[in-house]
Amino acid sequence: MFRTQSHFPLLTIATAIAVLVLFSLAARAQAEEQQAQEPTREQAARAADRRLPVDPLMVGPVVWSTLATPIRPVEGTDGRIHLVYELHVTNASHFDVRITSVEVLDARDNRLTGVNRVFSVDGEDVTGKVRPFSLPQQTQEAADYTDQLGPGQGGVVYVDVTYGTPEDVPGSLKHRIIVSAPSSPLSPFTVIDAGTDVSRQAALAIAPPLQGDNWVVVNGSGAIVTPHRYTVQATNGRLRPPEHFAIDVIRLDANGRAYVGDLADVHNWFGYGSDIISATHGRVVEVLDHLNDQIPGQPLSPLTPEQFAGNHVIVEIGAGTYALYAHMAPGSIVVSEGDEVRAGQVLGRLGSSGNSDGPHLHFQVMDSASVLNTNGLPFVFDQMTYQGQLVGTLDSVVDTLFSGQAPTIDTRDAGPRMRQMPLTRDLIGFR
Repeated sequence: MFRTQSHFPLLTIATAIAVLVLFSLAARAQAEEQQAQEPTREQAARAADRRLPVDPLMVGPVVWSTLATPIRPVEGTDGRIHLVYELHVTNASHFDVRITSVEVLDARDNRLTGVNRVFSVDGEDVTGKVRPFSLPQQTQEAADYTDQLGPGQGGVVYVDVTYGTPEDVPGSLKHRIIVSAPSSPLSPFTVIDAGTDVSRQAALAIAPPLQGDNWVVVNGSGAIVTPHRYTVQATNGRLRPPEHFAIDVIRLDANGRAYVGDLADVHNWFGYGSDIISATHGRVVEVLDHLNDQIPGQPLSPLTPEQFAGNHVIVEIGAGTYALYAHMAPGSIVVSEGDEVRAGQVLGRLGSSGNSDGPHLHFQVMDSASVLNTNGLPFVFDQMTYQGQLVGTLDSVVDTLFSGQAPTIDTRDAGPRMRQMPLTRDLIGFR
C-alpha cells in the first residue's frame, strides 16, 4: 500500500458504573496498604501449571489487550529475533491520565525482558506511547503519538521486542503499565496484566515472490511503525493488525532510482511489469483483475474496502494460512480461482492498482482469506541476498525515491541470507 492506508477508528468507553466500581476497588486497595490478595484456586492452579507468578490485585484506570495472539517470533536481517505486536489500550475512567511507563516482562519472574524500541516514520522514538484512535488527521509521524489519554479514549501501543537468540525468548510475556492521574488521590497506578503466550512455532519459510536484484522494502515490519504497522483495522467487530508483517517492495535501477522521466507514467518505474511468482505451493482462492493502475503523484481513485488490494491473488497455503499478492497490473493475472499453483509459478505482473501510490508489490501472509479481516503472520525467505539498507528516516527515503533521486545505501554486512525476514528500508535480491 506504499504511502497510504485505511483506518476505521474504534473507541471503547467505560460506563459510569465501571468507573464507580474502579474507585471502590482502588479505595479498598489503598486502605489495605497494598496488601496482596489471596489468589483463587483457579489462578493458583493455572500459575502452577505454567510456573508463572500469581500477581496480587492491582487496580488502575487503564485496560489493555494484546492483538493477534499468540505473539509470533521471527528473525530479521539484523540477526535478532523480533516479537512484533500491538496493544489495544483504553482509559476506562472519567479523568485524564498519563502513561508514564510501558514495560515488557518475562512472565516467569516479572523481570524486564528483551529490547523494546519503536520509531515513527520521521525517525522519532515513540516507544511506550499511544497512537489514539481519535486523531482528526493522521500523519504517521511522531506528532500522532502521545502519553496522554482522555476519559474513555483508546488507542494503540506498538511493540517490537528483540532478542539475540531464540533461546532468549520467553514462553510468555506480561506488560507493566504505570499511569498517573493528577485528579486522582490514588495516583500513580501500577498494573501488570495476566500474560500473553509466545508461540514456539517457526515462522513460515517461503520462496521469493520476485526475481532479480535491487528490490527495496519501503514498508515492512520491525521497529519502524510503517503505514502497514500503523493500520490497525476494525473489521467484523474486532480490532485486527492485518499488515504488521506485510512488505511493500519496489525496484531500483543500478543507480538507486525508482523511476526515470515522468513520475506519473507507471511504465517509467523500474519494477513495473515484473513477474510476480508464487512463493509457495497452494490453491488460488481469490482473484480480482479489473482495476486500472493508479497514477503516481495523483489523488487515488475512489475505492471500496474490497478494492484496497487492487488487482490481486490470494493463495491458500494450508493449515489456515494464506498469501496475498496485491496491486498487480490490470489484465496481467494468469491464474484463476481453484487453480493449484506451485512455488515459482508466475501469477501475474507488478502494477499500481488499488490503494497504491506507485508501482510495487504488496505481499503478506495471513490467517484468513481476507485482505483486511485477518491477522498478519510472520514469514522468512528461505534464501535471499541482503544488499544493504537505505539510509535515513522512512519519510526521507520515500521522499527521495518519489523525487526520482537515489538515496544513500549502507552496504555493510551485505551478503547471502537464509530464513530471515527483510526489514523496512532493506535492499534485497532474489535468485
